Formats: sequence, structure tokens, C-alpha cells
Amino acid sequence: MLRTAIEFLAEELKTYIVKKEPAMFRNEIAVLPSSLMKTDGSFAVGNQAESFKIIMTLVNLEEDRIADSQSYFQKVNDKVQFMNPPLNLNANILFSAMGENYLSDLRLLSYIVSFFQSYSVFEESNFPQLNNKVEPDKPWQKIGKLIVNLHTLTLEQQNNMWAAIGAKYMPSVVYKIRTISFTDSEPKMEAPPITDIRILDN
Repeated sequence: MLRTAIEFLAEELKTYIVKKEPAMFRNEIAVLPSSLMKTDGSFAVGNQAESFKIIMTLVNLEEDRIADSQSYFQKVNDKVQFMNPPLNLNANILFSAMGENYLSDLRLLSYIVSFFQSYSVFEESNFPQLNNKVEPDKPWQKIGKLIVNLHTLTLEQQNNMWAAIGAKYMPSVVYKIRTISFTDSEPKMEAPPITDIRILDN
């Protein structure tokens, strides 16, 4: 589910930017889900041919305790299956702009903000391509809905984040993506459904 969400957003963001300025960005922009740094301290995305790059980096995962987490049942082949509740996660994604110069970095950053200002909720009713990359035999990778909100960091939090990443600061913004649900497809208990109730008098 996490990979499905990030790859989908990367493609939609690139499509949005190219649509805004096709002459400049059609063949010259890449939106890359990637870490910023390799373990040896070098940039992880330094070899791409495109002049403009946006790097999407997962910087934090947290459980969404507000979302409903009650156990639930489902009916399959005339039997009732008891399932564990989904684990709902929020993902903080760092969008870093790498253009030809500082001003082009700011331009890319503006497009990122503009994209998520225009589209903050993603579901199949308005984005039928949401689960296009999910293989038919892996339905647990599907996403029902994504809600994206700007996540503001203080200067201290930014400093700590960039130090943890091991990179120098670059124009960037963090968005919180919720809710990504992880569901165990294996039932924990299975039984025939209750079809009638009888009260016996003793």
C-alpha cells in the first residue's frame, strides 16, 4: 500500500507539472521516489538526465489512532470471517526540489504546493488510475483513499530532519499522507453465519 501511494502521487505530480508548462518540463522533469543520500554519503539521484528533479523521501511513519480500528467481519462463500482491524498509517513525505539553480528550485516547490492545494483527496471515483499498478493477485496493495495535508516543521525540527538524512538543506516541503491501511488478508476465525434464533423454554 505504501509503495502504491507514493508511486501514484509521483506520477500525478509529474503529469500536473508537465501540463502546466509542457515546453519546459515534458522531457526535462523527473519525480523520483527515493532516498536523498546513499550509505556512502553520495547523492542517490545524481545520475538522472533530467534537468529538473523532485525527490520524494519517506521521513516518518505513524499510526493513525483516530481512524476506526475495531475488529470486523466479512462474508465469504456463505461463511463469516473474523478479521483483525486494519492498521492505519500516516506517512510524512519530504518533497525536495533539485533544479538548474535556486530560482528553478523555488519554481518546482511552487508547483508542488499548487498541486496539493488543487488536489488534497485522492480516491478511485476521481482518480480511476489510483490502483493501476496493483497486480490482480495482490488486492491487499490497493488504496481506498489518500488525504494529503501540508505538515509544517519548526526550524529545529527541520534541522534535526536534515541531520538525520545526512544531507544539506535544499528547498523542500513535507506533506502528511493519510490514511494508508494495512490489512491482513488471512481470516483469524471462520464460521457459518447465524441463520435463525431459537428460544427454548425449560
